[in-house]
Amino acid sequence: MRVSQRSGLFSGVAALACATVLLEISLTRICAALFGEPHAFVALALPLVGAGAGGALLYLAPSLVRPPALFARMAALSSLASGATLAAIILLAQRGPASGSLPWHALLYAASTVPFALAGLALAAAIRHAASEMPRLYLLDLAGGALGGLAAAVAIRAGAPRAALAAAIFFAVAGVFFYLGSRCREGEQRASGSLVATFVLGGFVLLAGDLGAPWLRLAGLRRGAPDRTEHEAWSERSLITVDRPRAGTAMMRLGSAAQSPILDAKTSPPPQPEDMAYALHKDQGPALVVGAGGGRDVRAALKAGQKHVVAVEGDRGVVEVMRGRYAAFNGHLFDKPEVHLVLGDGRSFARRTPLLFRNIVIPSAETAEASTTGALALSESRLHTVEGVGDFLSRLLPEGTLVLSRADVDFDRLLALTAAALRHAGAAEPRDHLFACTAAHRTSLLARRTPLARQDVEALRRHCRRHKFSEAFAPDRPGTPSRGLLVAAAGARAPGAGADLTPPTPTDDRPFFSYTVPARRLPAVLGDLGALRAEHAGLFALSALLVVGAGLFALAALLPVLAARVGRLRRDAAARDVVGPGSAPPPPRARALFFFAAIGAGFALVELAVFRHGLLLLELPAHELPAVLAILLVSAGVGGLLTARVAPDAATRASARVAEALVVAAALAAVGLVPLARWSLGLGSIPRALLAVAILVPFGLLAGSLAPLGVKLVASIAPVLLPWCWSLCALAGATALALGALCAMHLGYSALLLGAGLVYLLAAAAVPPAAAGATAVGDDERGPSSAAAAAAAAHSAQPARGAAGAQPDVPEAAPIA
Repeated sequence: MRVSQRSGLFSGVAALACATVLLEISLTRICAALFGEPHAFVALALPLVGAGAGGALLYLAPSLVRPPALFARMAALSSLASGATLAAIILLAQRGPASGSLPWHALLYAASTVPFALAGLALAAAIRHAASEMPRLYLLDLAGGALGGLAAAVAIRAGAPRAALAAAIFFAVAGVFFYLGSRCREGEQRASGSLVATFVLGGFVLLAGDLGAPWLRLAGLRRGAPDRTEHEAWSERSLITVDRPRAGTAMMRLGSAAQSPILDAKTSPPPQPEDMAYALHKDQGPALVVGAGGGRDVRAALKAGQKHVVAVEGDRGVVEVMRGRYAAFNGHLFDKPEVHLVLGDGRSFARRTPLLFRNIVIPSAETAEASTTGALALSESRLHTVEGVGDFLSRLLPEGTLVLSRADVDFDRLLALTAAALRHAGAAEPRDHLFACTAAHRTSLLARRTPLARQDVEALRRHCRRHKFSEAFAPDRPGTPSRGLLVAAAGARAPGAGADLTPPTPTDDRPFFSYTVPARRLPAVLGDLGALRAEHAGLFALSALLVVGAGLFALAALLPVLAARVGRLRRDAAARDVVGPGSAPPPPRARALFFFAAIGAGFALVELAVFRHGLLLLELPAHELPAVLAILLVSAGVGGLLTARVAPDAATRASARVAEALVVAAALAAVGLVPLARWSLGLGSIPRALLAVAILVPFGLLAGSLAPLGVKLVASIAPVLLPWCWSLCALAGATALALGALCAMHLGYSALLLGAGLVYLLAAAAVPPAAAGATAVGDDERGPSSAAAAAAAAHSAQPARGAAGAQPDVPEAAPIA
């Protein structure tokens, strides 16, 4: 089989991107299951770190991948990325007893970054030597990434380790395309067919072996004893395991931070604090349970005599467990005539439904360990915001009650949040609307739109005493002076409280309920590494990513400069011998490098904010992530393709205008995106999907056009700078990802979008000018200090000059076939 070099290049790059995104999503699921939710966010940054490392390596050692060995080396790199993926997944799955140590975590993350670095090196080589094809190359790269996201939605259901094996196969397939491209022209170095075939066949054999006799399972999961697990399945969101039943209860664990009991059909649900609303309403309904899970709260509502129970569950995998293997065990709970199951987002359902409820229960599946260690700090909760609680209060009958349950350590924050929501709903004295009790390290807070009468408080008190619950708050007994102060007035803060309890946070703009470190204490918290790791696991992971990303960015920015200093005087002398003392000044490297760093950081900040709101807008249970990813990546690729006809001398003006348009778009989004997303919750799924597309596509088109325009400019100035620019772009994105998350947690997404606008404003000011004449040759392409060597170097650099417009930059002295 023979293909043209252009087809081999485009197909190989698309396969590389597909494998990269598929592996990225697989690693987020694996890391969340093994180490906890904060590590999933760290895994998201690994492709950027790897791409940055690959670009920097190519700039420092350009001979690694260049014509006439370009396709052969890219085939080898893709094959090695396949092998590195297999090694990393096996290492992650079979991690040893030292897995809790920081050095071991660092080793696992380093091993997981190697495939991305190899793929990044191959992609940087493609950009460097085919700069004139960048618009099409960029489109296929991002379209391949979108395909990888869609493939992940299917592959994850078979298990995240198997999805990673599929990513290894896609890496090997990319090697096949590059191998075929190396065979279409005389003089091109042939790729090693045996190397490519080894990894292609090896990946398929390992995957087939795991399908026939599963061997690639995660060891040392953060869950109960492995010998007690009788069922394990992957949903699109997490790993679901179920323990063997004991005393009529099977514990279902969702990922590493949540669990929900499944009760036997003959087992009566034991009393819990969140059932106290039925002490007031008995069998009067209807009732709404948001987060059905294993069905304990649904069973409690039926036990109280409720005839109409609406149960909302957002994880399709949980529903499949309850209606599948454990359907007979739980007595077909979700199929009872009194129960109406809704698969989707609970808050969106509350905004859309015309029903008014007498009882709304929002239980908490998070474990006490996850709340105590700060493992949920990076997790968003649109249910636990001022606007979210207000939405549920608005769906209550006048005498209806809302019950929210959280771990004891979260109660003060929950109390402040609910009081703020009541105040926004018009309550003059929120304390008269609240009652709370606690048991087994979990506290439930009851809120009512109308004040609780004395007899209501006494009925709740009798209920708590009968079941031996501890009273945590009542209108006449706030429990502690600080709790009384928290609900007394908006903006009050408990004296001496270290946590951020002050309403009106969290809000829809800042939906991080479990993040409790105020900005004033952030330096002190970050300074105590022991306490940071033990009590603020999410913040620790984010800080580590920020330090590593910033360190690598600084290294990538300075190392090439330091390396160039060693031979600069000798090369300058050689240049003077060849071109004379009146040679042209060096190209404006600083502006080109700063421009790429700025667009990388800006895209990461915009993606973080707009991507999150896109997930909220799209109501596709368990498929929001691949859908939003596909929309954003494909639109960015189309934006890059639209720059194909922009001449290099016009790219400077076009880049500045696009960056300025992004400044305006970010400012408008900072003002209107959060209110628009909240308003859309009441719309149907199709209007919300159209609104998501209307928001994501313009950002994708604009942001996606900047990288190809930047490549045109740098290719006209000094093509040798392209790998360095690409490296800084990726590493700046990784650093901005961590910094942006920290900004959103403290200031909100609106502030994050304003920061993105500022970064794009700096990018608009730093756009490098295009070269007026022929493309300059970078210093690293020069040979030894002699006229003959300089002439030979000029000949070897001919493809680089072709990138400015004469010919594509792939094989030596010839266009892509």
